[in-house]
Amino acid sequence: MKERALEYPQPGDRFVPLFGRRDEVRTLAAALRARTSCLVVGPKGIGKTRLLQESFAVAGQPYLYIEESKVLHQLLVALAERLSGPAGRLGNIRNATSAALKPSVLDVLRRQPRCLVIDNVADADPRMYRFLQQVYYIPAVCLIVTAASRDGLGHLRKLLWDPRQEIALQPLTRPESLSLFDVASRMYQLQSFDLAAFRGKVLTAAQGNPGQILTMCRMASRPEYQDGRHIKFLPLRIDALTAFVQ
Repeated sequence: MKERALEYPQPGDRFVPLFGRRDEVRTLAAALRARTSCLVVGPKGIGKTRLLQESFAVAGQPYLYIEESKVLHQLLVALAERLSGPAGRLGNIRNATSAALKPSVLDVLRRQPRCLVIDNVADADPRMYRFLQQVYYIPAVCLIVTAASRDGLGHLRKLLWDPRQEIALQPLTRPESLSLFDVASRMYQLQSFDLAAFRGKVLTAAQGNPGQILTMCRMASRPEYQDGRHIKFLPLRIDALTAFVQ
């Protein structure tokens, strides 16, 4: 069965080394091999999805990847579509009710256990909590959830309460940020520009957030942000530019 793979936010990001996350990759990969559920928290751009990609590559475990699902029915449909396979053994998924999908999805997970990844969870309601609680206790199934913060989990805080099962991603150190900037500036062909001032402003604004460093370098490669050998730095934090941050 072909399952949806974790995709990089931007195609070029796969060629950027993962800075400052060696211990976190080791921790999450060990949890995946042991099929231990885990919560990964950190602000947008900090590298939660990239950590998942690297950890699953190391652990080599089968998984289902689901992007943000606001309501239980949306989650059940996404799971059923991935679990159905070419034969469509879960029936007419789009027209099925949550009550019909739920036991079918749980039955497949019991028979074919794997890791379930739900990326960017926010404000989970009681119905979502009760379903994922059942998933959580299926033998050999592990639940991997990413969120901006534990406080934003909603009712899932009652399930993923153990701090020993949490990986909190911290900002990169100054040397790590500098290394990432150097790689990104080469990838986006910025070497012909005067980078000294731009580098300082990027690192100050990003405050160790790797996604913001990459986004600012990506934006700097666009002609509208260039003036001769100088790069026009936007006079606001990059996380305010939600249309650009991946």
